[in-house]
Amino acid sequence: MKLIQRGTTYYIRKRVPQQFAAVEPRQTVWISLNTDSLALAQTKAPAAWAELTEAWQALLAGNSEDAEERFEAARVSNRFLLVR
Repeated sequence: MKLIQRGTTYYIRKRVPQQFAAVEPRQTVWISLNTDSLALAQTKAPAAWAELTEAWQALLAGNSEDAEERFEAARVSNRFLLVR
């Protein structure tokens, strides 16, 4: 997974997989890993991406309440920030 540093913060920048196009209007997402440490960013990136894809899967399954809870939990816990 490629990490990008913007200023002092590391991000994941990935294309939205085609299977989630119905529930995610963006073609590309930026996920802030909220760290300036490359080692920590490399550790956090897989979990952040997995959490986002799980939320998309819940939306596709029609479980929007579960998906919204996942998005909110990720945002509140500050594990990652979705940048539009």
